[in-house]
Amino acid sequence: MKFQLATDYAIRILCYLYENNNRLSTATHLSEKLGITYLYFMKLTGVLKHAGLIQSVQGCNGGYQLAKNAEDATLYDVVKVIEGGIKINRCLEEDRFCSRDAAEWCTVHTFFQELQDGFIERLDSVRIRDLCQKPEKQTAAREYAALEV
Repeated sequence: MKFQLATDYAIRILCYLYENNNRLSTATHLSEKLGITYLYFMKLTGVLKHAGLIQSVQGCNGGYQLAKNAEDATLYDVVKVIEGGIKINRCLEEDRFCSRDAAEWCTVHTFFQELQDGFIERLDSVRIRDLCQKPEKQTAAREYAALEV
């Protein structure tokens, strides 16, 4: 299983906006800075905007910035928007198709369900603000968290 390149780009866009204190950034600046073609960038920002993760400000001083509370979005929120969710095996889809008619008791199904649930849980535990902190901030946050225990 491999995420689409679009998922990586979406995460990069959100991180860049977060790391730059959510300053308005133009599409041209962002696409050049992040190495994403302008047209593909515009397609992705349309999806992210529709999902409520970013907002655009029109006009000569306009650009893109994180939507309110977007730094609280999780990696799984981004994956759902771009990938449409995660199903690591056909039998885990809504119709629960099983070529053996065994989805209810199949040990393979059970294993994949547990694997998928754990993967989603892990992605859902990482927020954009946590993922995108600069290394020195991450170290300080980890040290602070260790003191709280």
